[in-house]
Amino acid sequence: MKQIVPSFCASSLFISLLLAIILCISPTQSIGQDVLNDICSKTDDPSFCLQALNSDPKTATTDLLGLAGISIKLANTTVSDTHTFVKSQLAQTTDPKLKKQYSQCSDSYDDATGNVDYAKERLGAGDYGGVSSAASACMDDVSDCEDAITGAASSLPQQNKKSNEVCLMTLVIANRLSGK
Repeated sequence: MKQIVPSFCASSLFISLLLAIILCISPTQSIGQDVLNDICSKTDDPSFCLQALNSDPKTATTDLLGLAGISIKLANTTVSDTHTFVKSQLAQTTDPKLKKQYSQCSDSYDDATGNVDYAKERLGAGDYGGVSSAASACMDDVSDCEDAITGAASSLPQQNKKSNEVCLMTLVIANRLSGK
């Protein structure tokens, strides 16, 4: 009987380890092109959305949670780039009216950057409603910049549009994670 117990324990240990390894390395279900198409169809510019999400090689193998992280990363980059552009325009302009407009826009992008950071924090906490709220607030901040600027540099409206779009992508993905 003593011979059976050690061999039984060894077998159980081997099976447990094997099961643990399989569970740890089995891939999560990646989203398909149909899910990407559905997400992007809910944005203002579906072709930009698809291009932006597919620009990250991880998109092809990620799940919906990973896609939310990718969209937040894209939002961070786009919002930061636009904020940098606004600050450079603020530093270069001598027109007092434009200076005031760029200053207001820069403040809006300070807020947008904070909201993207908050979306990332909320995603890490599994609070998808918080991600949605932060993405929506980011869109409001970008809109505030658009409202503040009249007669500004010709590329700013396009940059605002891109910033809005990546925040909208994050909102759509977060809503899907929330079951909305």
